[in-house]
Amino acid sequence: MKYCTTAEIAERWNISDRRVRVLCQSGRLEGVVVREGTYLIPCDAVKPADGRYRAARLDKVAETVLDYGAKWYLKWQDDVVAFVFSDYSVRFVEPCYNAVVESYTHGESKFDRPWFESFLGERIVSSSRRDIEKILLRCGLHAYDVVELGLKTRGINSRDLLWIAFSPDEKMENAIDEVFRSVFELRVDLSGNGISTPEGNNVKRYGVYDGKYGIYKKRISPLACDVESEIAVFELGKLLGVDCCPVHRVDEDTVFSEFVYDWGKEYLVHMRRLFAGARGDNEYLNLLGVRPQYQREIAKMVALDFVTRQDDRHLSNVGVLMSGSGESFYPLYDNGRSLFYEDTEETAALAVDDVALYATTWGASGTYCDYVREIADAGVSFGKILNLNVTSSQVHDILVAAGFKGYRLKYAELWVLKTIDMLKEM
Repeated sequence: MKYCTTAEIAERWNISDRRVRVLCQSGRLEGVVVREGTYLIPCDAVKPADGRYRAARLDKVAETVLDYGAKWYLKWQDDVVAFVFSDYSVRFVEPCYNAVVESYTHGESKFDRPWFESFLGERIVSSSRRDIEKILLRCGLHAYDVVELGLKTRGINSRDLLWIAFSPDEKMENAIDEVFRSVFELRVDLSGNGISTPEGNNVKRYGVYDGKYGIYKKRISPLACDVESEIAVFELGKLLGVDCCPVHRVDEDTVFSEFVYDWGKEYLVHMRRLFAGARGDNEYLNLLGVRPQYQREIAKMVALDFVTRQDDRHLSNVGVLMSGSGESFYPLYDNGRSLFYEDTEETAALAVDDVALYATTWGASGTYCDYVREIADAGVSFGKILNLNVTSSQVHDILVAAGFKGYRLKYAELWVLKTIDMLKEM
């Protein structure tokens, strides 16, 4: 029989070496042998599905931890994966429970309050929302508090199956119903059906449109064109060959951004979660450092963001999709803050006259113009990974159909065509 190392299996299955070693230690891989302290795995081994840890192991850990007075329980669906104490410190039963949990823990088993607050902060509504006062009132809170709001909503989020339980026996299905009755207003979809799932949570305006789950997005302000930009970027992405989440116009001031994953079977993990420590100023190199296998997809993303003058591509707006069979680069989303969505006519005119100077920034340093040049200098031909044979009439028609008009139509069209020409020349 031919054997492989943990590193070779990790690369083949697209998981961490640490995760493979945990699978070996827990007895979840058949035929493993140990030689000179090293695990050797049959090369034809089958990757196990996301694990559910043995009740005996859980009970043993639970007895030890409960002696210290755990107050809450972090669960993956109905499995306890961590214990949360009254001081908001956390201890994980198994920090590598599955790939999503490991993206939060990075293999560490104990966490302090700042980690718990950071975890909840990524799962609840932002304090900068315009309707935050109404949301807090509905939650029975007088001020914005990450932990209190996280506990009120149980940390439920449509990206995965993690949530906060009040008892070790509490079921996710019952908790969702309780949270929706006491905190959220039940959304009714366009066919008249009630939705009692995290996607129906209208605190973050998740909902259903034409039978698809996603998020409703309202116009930032009466003077912004982010609704039009969201639609235009999706269509420009299709034209150039860059995958974006589908976007549908609901009314004059609202778009619906569709989720392209099967909630409960596939899990969206933000790129921000993949960094165990500090990262550098160059976001392109940061992403390549943690996911070099997505170099092509990342280069295409940077090019599209350059062409559409993206102004909101932080690392929570880039994700990977994880499932039992591995992971993949997730289509781009949150594309509305682009194409002069809130710029004045004067700014837009100056920008198209000097693209390099007015290109938007990404991360702590560098503009998208800098990044596309860096990628091209590294040997990537944008003409080979993108469709750059784009006509002015195609761009014009996309922008008009999206609702662009006046100076934003004029300058968005000029910007797109100029940046595409620059990519052709690189």
